[in-house]
Amino acid sequence: MYQVSQLFKEYEKIIKSTVRKSNEITFLAQKTKPWESKLGGCPYLEDISEYPVEDNGKPMIFLAQINLSELVELDHMPKRGLLQFYIHYDDCHGYDRPCKVRYIEEFITDENKLVTENPYEETYQDLLPFEREGKMLFKLREMPISTSCDSLFNKVFSSIEFSDEQEEKIWEEFCAAGSRVGGYPYFVQSEPVYSDKYNILLLQLDIDDECGIMFGDSGNCNFFIAEEDLKNRDFTNVQYDWQCC
Repeated sequence: MYQVSQLFKEYEKIIKSTVRKSNEITFLAQKTKPWESKLGGCPYLEDISEYPVEDNGKPMIFLAQINLSELVELDHMPKRGLLQFYIHYDDCHGYDRPCKVRYIEEFITDENKLVTENPYEETYQDLLPFEREGKMLFKLREMPISTSCDSLFNKVFSSIEFSDEQEEKIWEEFCAAGSRVGGYPYFVQSEPVYSDKYNILLLQLDIDDECGIMFGDSGNCNFFIAEEDLKNRDFTNVQYDWQCC
């Protein structure tokens, strides 16, 4: 349960009105099963033909997979199935290029009937924004609005003038760094222009030592979807962004 720090107690009611639930991600660097929540490795595939490729025939880069049944108390998210995240094949981690999010509602757990080794990983190994495959573990967190959400943050606190001491601690109180599903995002540089419409954070991958995650120079990535699209299980227009210092 999120608790407002004593320094910001006078604004507790306002701050708590912004609280959202997220599932914070930690990683274990290890091989994973095809249906598990994971960073890298082999995505769930019943046939190699299901693997997404570019128009030029190059395979997209498999970034991550979420087993939705492992998530806890996230509004609008499907309760079962798998979400797979793929990015464009290049050395810029697909920056400013369309991503692909694949939703698999039903899946099997018989490895004898599944592809168990990523057929393309060696092809794009040097282009990955991480060093090691990892299993994802999730923990529920309640979090207040992020300072990264400039427009919304400024709107919520438009009538408040923080003290000098509060200003010094504001990033710490409203920090959204870290890897997660749901909740508020963290932007290394600036809030994307589409963030008002695409207001659900499907996935954020941030710096991590266990699996060596880093986008560019101390950067992270985000995947966003519009609330209505998520309700309709339509993942064809997910917005992908990564930023670094």
